[in-house]
Amino acid sequence: MPRIASTSNIRNPKRYGYDVRLDNLYFRAAIGPGREMTIQSSDVQEGQINVKQNPEDFTSNLGRIYSRNNFTGGQGLDTAHRANGTPKDTTRFWDSKGVDVFHGDDETSYHIHLLHTMESKGLTFTGTEQYVIRTTNGNLYVSDVQTIYLSTDNADSWSTVASTNVSYDIRGMVAFGNQIFVVTGDGSTNKQLIHYDGSTWIIESLGTSITGYFTGIHFVKGRLVVTGKSSVAEYLWEADPYTGNFTGVFQTTNALLTVEPTHDITSVTDAGAVILAASTDGNIYSLKDVSGTLQLQGQSRIGDEQVTAISALEGIIIFGTREVGTNKGRLYRSDLTVADDLYVLANRQLLKEWDNGVDASPQSMFASRDSVYIGVRESITETYLWRYYLPTAGLARDLRIPGTGSVNGIKQVAGKFFALVQGTTGGVYKETSTYETEGYVVLSAADFFTAESKQFVGAEISTEALGNDTSVELYYSTKFEALDNPNDSSFKLAFTQASGTGDVEKQIAEVARYIIGKVVLKKNGSNNATPKVKSVQFRALARPELVVAQVPINISDRVERPGRKPVKVKGLGEELYATLRDKEGDSVTLELFNPAEIIRGVVERISYPVQSNTERGSVTQYAIITVRGTRQPVLEDVSTIHITGISAYGIMRFGA
Repeated sequence: MPRIASTSNIRNPKRYGYDVRLDNLYFRAAIGPGREMTIQSSDVQEGQINVKQNPEDFTSNLGRIYSRNNFTGGQGLDTAHRANGTPKDTTRFWDSKGVDVFHGDDETSYHIHLLHTMESKGLTFTGTEQYVIRTTNGNLYVSDVQTIYLSTDNADSWSTVASTNVSYDIRGMVAFGNQIFVVTGDGSTNKQLIHYDGSTWIIESLGTSITGYFTGIHFVKGRLVVTGKSSVAEYLWEADPYTGNFTGVFQTTNALLTVEPTHDITSVTDAGAVILAASTDGNIYSLKDVSGTLQLQGQSRIGDEQVTAISALEGIIIFGTREVGTNKGRLYRSDLTVADDLYVLANRQLLKEWDNGVDASPQSMFASRDSVYIGVRESITETYLWRYYLPTAGLARDLRIPGTGSVNGIKQVAGKFFALVQGTTGGVYKETSTYETEGYVVLSAADFFTAESKQFVGAEISTEALGNDTSVELYYSTKFEALDNPNDSSFKLAFTQASGTGDVEKQIAEVARYIIGKVVLKKNGSNNATPKVKSVQFRALARPELVVAQVPINISDRVERPGRKPVKVKGLGEELYATLRDKEGDSVTLELFNPAEIIRGVVERISYPVQSNTERGSVTQYAIITVRGTRQPVLEDVSTIHITGISAYGIMRFGA
C-alpha cells in the first residue's frame, strides 16, 4: 500500500517537494495555469439579526450605524445591543453629569443641554437635622436645631424668626395653610408641640402623654401624623389640626403603629389609597382611612435595609434605603397593590446604588408633576439631586449641589429648586439661571450583537446652531471598563465642534469589539449660553476574521521531487484522495509553506478529482480542498532549541 507522508515519517517536507500540511499529513500542491491557489476573506453575513435598533440607523451608506437622538430613558444601560433588549434601550445611556437629558420643561424640540448651577443663599447650619416648609402665602420656613428662619422672596434671603418658644431641638415642621406645627424633643423625656396661628407661636397643651420626646410630624390626608419615642418604643399617632385639641392624644394606647425603640420612622407619604410610613426597621407600613380613622392595613418588608425616605406619585412608590451595617445607599421603585385586603408593595425594582465611603442613603425626596427628585450625597465632595422621570421611568443625575452633606429638604419655588444640606459645610442652595460650564453623557457600549472586532470608521453629531462661547466635544473609547470612569485615559477625542450644526461625519480608525461614546458639552466663556445636541452616531464596518483557502492538491500517481526524476507510485493518487475525502467536515490546521500561512478551521468540501491535459501532453490529477477558518501566527522554522525561550513553542524542524 502506498505510504502517505506525515509528520511521523518526514522531517524535512520542503526538501521532498511537499507544499501543504493538513494536520499531520503532507501533500504536494498542483498549482498551475487554470488551477490557482486562492486565499480570500470570507463574506460578512449579518444573518437574520436586526442591528438597526434606531430609525436613524437605516442607511444607504456602507457599514452599520449606532446612533442616539433621545436620552429620556435614563442612565444605567451598559451594553446597547442585547439579546433580551427592549424598545426603551434606544433612549438609554450609561451615565451623565451636568446635562439635562429629560429636556426639562422647555416647550421646544427635544435636545440635551447643560443644567443650571446652584448657589448658596447665605444660610449655614450647625445641626444635622433641618426641615423646610412652604405656607399657602408663599413664605418659606427652614429650621436648624432650635432656630427657625423665614424667607418671603423665594429663598433669596433669610431672617431669623423671633419668639418661637422653641426650647428643644426641632424634630419636624409642617404647614397647615398659613399655619405651622412644630414638634421638638431633647432626646430624652422633654418635648413640645408648637402651633403658629399666623401671628403667635403657641405651645400646645398635651395633657397625659408618653414619657419621651417627639421625632417627627407630617401633614397627610387632612390630618397630622406625629411620631415620638420613649425607652419602650417608637410610636405613630394621628391628630386633628382643625380642632386644635391635643390633650391625651399622644399616649401609648392611642398609637396606630409601634416600632422597637432602636429604630425610627423616617418618612411618611400620601400614596393615594393609603398613607405609607417608612422605618429603619426595614418595613414600610400602610395606614388606611377606615371610617375616618387611620388603621394599620399592611406591611412590606425590605430585608437588611433601613428605609430612609419615601415618596409616591401617580401610583408609583419611590423609596431610598441604607444597607444595614454599611454606608451603601439604594433607590427603589415599586407598585402599591392589594392582597387579601392588605396594601403592600409589589414589583420592587432597584434603580440605583451608591457606595463611595460616605452615607449615601437618600434622606429626602420631592415629587413634582412628572418627576421625583432625590437628594444624594454621592461622595465626600459631591452632592446631587437625582431625577426619576415618570413618562419614561428613567433615572439620571440632575442638579449639582455645592454643599457636601446629606440633603435634608428639597422644594421648588418659582420654577427653581432649592435644597437644604446638613452640617457646617452645608446650608441653603438655590438653582440659578446660569448654566454649568461643562457636562457629559457617556453612551452605552455598542457592539452590534457580535463578539467579532469591527472597524469603526466614522463619528458624527448633530446640534442646533452653536452660540458664541459654546462647543461640543465627542470622545470615544474601545475599552469596555471605561464606562465606569468618564475620565479614563482611553477616551480619544474624535473632534471638537465650535460652530455650526455638525451633521458631518469625521473619520476615526479603531478596530475593536466595543465602542463607547462620550459627548461633552461646554460653555467656554462668560456668555451664559448652552450647546444643544440633537443626536450622536458612530459608523462601523464589519471586519472579516474568517478566510477561505482553496488549494489544488496533486492526487496523481506521479511523484515529483526537487532535483530528482519523477517516479510513479501505483495507487498513490487513489490513497491520497481517500485520505483527503475523510477530512471533509473535520476541524483541521492547514499550513502552507509558500506563502507562509497557518489557517485553523473546517474542511468545507473536497472537489471530485480533476484531470488536466496541458499542451505538453502531461497528465495531472488534482482535487481542490476548501478550508474556512482563521489565520494563526506563523512561526519561523528553527534549527536549534538553544535560543532563549524557543523550546516553549514546541515546534522545531531540521533542514528545509
